[in-house]
Amino acid sequence: MSMKVGIDLAEIKRFLSPSEHFLEVVLSSSERILYDAACEKASFLAGLWAAKEAYLKAKGTGLSGLPLKEIVLEHDELGCPHLFAEKEEFPVSISHDGGYAVAVVIIP
Repeated sequence: MSMKVGIDLAEIKRFLSPSEHFLEVVLSSSERILYDAACEKASFLAGLWAAKEAYLKAKGTGLSGLPLKEIVLEHDELGCPHLFAEKEEFPVSISHDGGYAVAVVIIP
């Protein structure tokens, strides 16, 4: 079995004014709490979106593969992201720079 890698790049300004419907479709309940508390909401949302889309790309299904709110991003006590989907944890890396967020997910 081979390892699968997904990557996604998201422009932060696209997430400046998300609709309530978008937030309801994309965010899990725990992510919504983090989003509401975030100082830089657009940056947070862009990184989260990139991570979820990177997971679906690694899986090979695109956006139709799993409801986005069922892919959950959590952070440990050091602030490191961890992605959970389909009762498994997957390695994820998220970075922000120059108005963009990028994420990489590995499916071992």
